[in-house]
Amino acid sequence: MKKLLMVGMMSAMLVGLAACGSDADSKSAESDKATPKTEEKEVAKKAETTKQDVNSDTDANKQTEEKQDKESTTAKEDTPTTEKAEEKTSEPAAQNDTTKETTDTAKTEEKTPEQKQAATAGAFSLTPAGFKQSAVAPKTGGTVSLVYLNTTPETADFGPLKVTVKQYKLESVAGANKKMDPYSPESYLANQDGFVVTADVVIENTSASNINYLAERIQINGGGISKGASLENFVPTAYQLSGSATSHNIFPAKSKREGAITYMLNKDNYYTLVHLTKLVVPNPNDFADKALPVKTTKAIDLDFRITE
Repeated sequence: MKKLLMVGMMSAMLVGLAACGSDADSKSAESDKATPKTEEKEVAKKAETTKQDVNSDTDANKQTEEKQDKESTTAKEDTPTTEKAEEKTSEPAAQNDTTKETTDTAKTEEKTPEQKQAATAGAFSLTPAGFKQSAVAPKTGGTVSLVYLNTTPETADFGPLKVTVKQYKLESVAGANKKMDPYSPESYLANQDGFVVTADVVIENTSASNINYLAERIQINGGGISKGASLENFVPTAYQLSGSATSHNIFPAKSKREGAITYMLNKDNYYTLVHLTKLVVPNPNDFADKALPVKTTKAIDLDFRITE
């Protein structure tokens, strides 16, 4: 009986030992299984840490580069380049040049009406070049030709008053075809061919008082006929001879006035006047209220050839 009890106890102990061994093996297996997972987690954690470190280094480098770029940009902004400095230095000079050009332009644009009209291309004026241009053609149309030009000045010297013809010309008009005012003296050449004589005249008052003088009384004379002058026919307003703004016949003391006078001729007039033509300049005492101390009491004739 005791043996059976002993056998039973030993069997129970063996079963218990076997159970413990199995449980230990199970725990050991579970431990073995858990170990790789832990190792995997540690590896993953290390990789993540490494990645974070790399990212951290990258961000740090990026921040460093951005900081360096910002500092570089700031340095560029704070320190002007040589080119910008030169631009800033040259700005005042450019502004000065612009101001100077504007001033010069303003000075250039401050012209008298005579200068403005003379500046027009091909316009008549009293300059040597402008005098060759026609003031007749724009009004008559047709064919207007320069027949004769004389640029040798002649002077009728009366003492207190001097009358000088600086230059004069003869133009022929053929086939006038522009509509003209029938009440204007210029329409004399609207229905017939003819000629226009234009003289550039200077009247100088050398006295200390005003002189009354009628330039329209200067006559062209030859072959027994004479023609009085016009201050307006075919003469642009800017070049009309006038002593003063209020009275064309009053020439102020110590003054000099210049302008054009004209004569219109038909063919018969021209062919009569063409021989021994004279310009008859009247004496200023013919118009004076009080006699002037003139050199002569008569008119003065100037040679006035109107053909070659």
